[in-house]
Amino acid sequence: MPENVIFVVGDNLASRSHSVDLVPLSRLEALLDGELTSGSLPVIVPGQGVEEYEREILRGALRRYGLPESLLADVPLPAPIYHSEVHKRNPDNVLIAGLRRISDDQFEAVLRVSDRQEMVLDHTTGSHIAGMVITEVVRQISLAVGERYLLTPSRTPRRFILNSLQTSFHKFLLPLPARLEYTLEEVKHKGLNRVRFVGRCDVLQTNVLAASGSMDLVVMDESRADEIEARQIHEMTHALAELQLPKLQETEEYAARTALSRTAAS
Repeated sequence: MPENVIFVVGDNLASRSHSVDLVPLSRLEALLDGELTSGSLPVIVPGQGVEEYEREILRGALRRYGLPESLLADVPLPAPIYHSEVHKRNPDNVLIAGLRRISDDQFEAVLRVSDRQEMVLDHTTGSHIAGMVITEVVRQISLAVGERYLLTPSRTPRRFILNSLQTSFHKFLLPLPARLEYTLEEVKHKGLNRVRFVGRCDVLQTNVLAASGSMDLVVMDESRADEIEARQIHEMTHALAELQLPKLQETEEYAARTALSRTAAS
């Protein structure tokens, strides 16, 4: 009977971990050497960043050591929600899985972090989930709730506009299973394709609050958003041109005067 448990996570999620309890995938075989020497067989539990591809690597390592594949705990692999619901092109960047509605204003999901997620690849913070990833979790679950549950089907393209986003961190969120609880705090419909809503997301690990965030969004027709954006581009570029033009003129005049002075001197 196994006497100990090892949690294995993606290499990019725990590259600096020196723990024997939480190890990156690439360190597992060295750890197995030590476990076999000591005579104890570990239960291997996959954490974040260990999806089907990585699990097959784990099974292969067990086979090479002549160990039963049953040592790899059969932890269900949550299916990420569709990438368009969180406005992403690459499915590896989706952080939300198993989204479901609990009541009119309560929703639940689980955290899913791929070892190839864009922020994980380009940010190193030790062996916990980076704050910027948690902030993106709040953004994604807000978008997903809006897309799936608040908007009526329409052929008219729509745009989500962010009004505010706040995030609070209470403890390190480790690259292990975590639950997301989302609460709709305010919803205002203003026509078929326009809605404003505010929601709060709590991130819990072993039922302990690790982080929380809230997001205020408005959804409108894409054409209307394009009009607002185009107007602001026009206003801002003209305002900046008025500010910068005198400086540019001064620079050109100085360069011209300098050139004339050099010509006269020669």
